[in-house]
Amino acid sequence: MIMLDTATKVLIFIFLASSMFSIGLQVDLPEILAVLKMKYLLTRSLLANFVIIPVLGLLLSKLIPMPHNIATVFILLACTPGGISAIQFISKTKDQEVLAYAGSIAFIMAILAIFISPALAMLFLAKSKILLVPYMRAFWLLVIFLLLPLLLGILVHKKYQTIAPKLAKFMAWLGTLTFFTVIIMTLALRQQAIAAIDIKVIMVMLIFIIFTMVIGWLLGGPVKGTRRVLATVSSMRNVALCLAIVMNTFPAANLEAPLIAFSSLMIPPNLIFTIYWLIR
Repeated sequence: MIMLDTATKVLIFIFLASSMFSIGLQVDLPEILAVLKMKYLLTRSLLANFVIIPVLGLLLSKLIPMPHNIATVFILLACTPGGISAIQFISKTKDQEVLAYAGSIAFIMAILAIFISPALAMLFLAKSKILLVPYMRAFWLLVIFLLLPLLLGILVHKKYQTIAPKLAKFMAWLGTLTFFTVIIMTLALRQQAIAAIDIKVIMVMLIFIIFTMVIGWLLGGPVKGTRRVLATVSSMRNVALCLAIVMNTFPAANLEAPLIAFSSLMIPPNLIFTIYWLIR
């Protein structure tokens, strides 16, 4: 959300709210609660995103020669799951149980990242400097634009079952339209960010993205639908939260460009993965 104009921010909020509202329109509250009771799957999801992937990021930063600021970016990204762009891809399914898992895990990861990721990143960065995070602002943004639309959608689905499917399709379409509009509006910024980093760094970022997708797939449980969801959720890291941390803690460290570049690079693999899955 940092470094964006007001129109782009509004479109992002519309994308989030409409996508989560669409998910809610297609699921029931018992299905959401059933996801929260799936301790085995939730444990594996958290293990992948708060343990395995952070260790992967640390190993890459230590084993592959890279500038200090790039190493810091890798560790921040590895420690920070819950990228909101994942909602665009994980909501593309007609399986209600998988859809309930998608909506639930997107919100859970984003909320937990606000409070767990800064402490985890400080541990991995081995720095005494406290990472500054706008905790309450981030928390309320997620509640307003993720949780409330999801709950509202569930309520509408329960009371108006005849119109809920048509409304869900419209809201999903609106979410997709605003998502790609934001991509187009920020294209110049993304291109500048990619041009500002070395090609070797780009290759390492792509390797990291593929590895995180594989980790999510392997730990996503026996159902291919939840595997696909966790693969996408795990690979699309929380760049917005990383930018908030960087702007508040390391304003002169030149970390913004690599983060924006990563936000661009993580979209094509997941877009291809989603299209392939939909075709199947």
